[in-house]
Amino acid sequence: MSTGRTSTLPPGVDGVEIKVTLGAAMVERGRQAFRIGLAQAERRSIWFAERLVRDGDPAALPLLSRGIIIRIRQREGEDDDATLKLRGPEGCLDPDLWRGRTESFGKRAKLEGDWVGKRHLLSASLDGKIEGGRIEEVVAEDPQQVKRLLSEAQQALAEEWLLPLEEVQLLGPVRAAKWKPGTGQLGDIAAELWEVGDRLRFLELSVLAEDDPLGHQQRLDELVRSHSLEVDPEAETKTRTVLEHFTAAARA
Repeated sequence: MSTGRTSTLPPGVDGVEIKVTLGAAMVERGRQAFRIGLAQAERRSIWFAERLVRDGDPAALPLLSRGIIIRIRQREGEDDDATLKLRGPEGCLDPDLWRGRTESFGKRAKLEGDWVGKRHLLSASLDGKIEGGRIEEVVAEDPQQVKRLLSEAQQALAEEWLLPLEEVQLLGPVRAAKWKPGTGQLGDIAAELWEVGDRLRFLELSVLAEDDPLGHQQRLDELVRSHSLEVDPEAETKTRTVLEHFTAAARA
């Protein structure tokens, strides 16, 4: 599949993660198309930290509205981890300043493009490991001390970003299954299934482009269409969708 054109990476990024998300009606068809089964997947449980607004707009997501995502993952057979992320339109962050601030963190700090359809964002993130059993401890706390799940480096960065860590709480979990590239017939594509109860299901297909992101995006779109899989180009990100679901449930 040839696009007939090439493109360069946004300035300063390591690569661009290009995604398409299939809704509930397409999940099983997508798994069949790429021949991926749950037995081949890494199982995960995912929580997000957000500040619940008791008064005012019931749909408010204060951190996400700033482009801030705090994700906590419990991974089968792997270390648990936390990710602190700032995501916004391209041009919202100075790559040189980010690299200067995070150069001592090595591969734990990333700066990538995050593309879904016409929504082209920039994602700056810092990862940290979580001690085994710590997630269960914090989930059981009242009030929860979510700060305990973040590394010292993440806490320092959160303070610089003026985040109210003492006032956030964990929302979740999302049941997830992750397939690495090369599984089934995925080729260079990764896949991740998210499920929340019996109501929300998403299958995300993604590819990391280290060059020609527009070409990679077109090839991924063509591959999805070749399997008669339908994507809603105007759909919200799966993170926003599950956070809206969890916040509504928490307030109820």
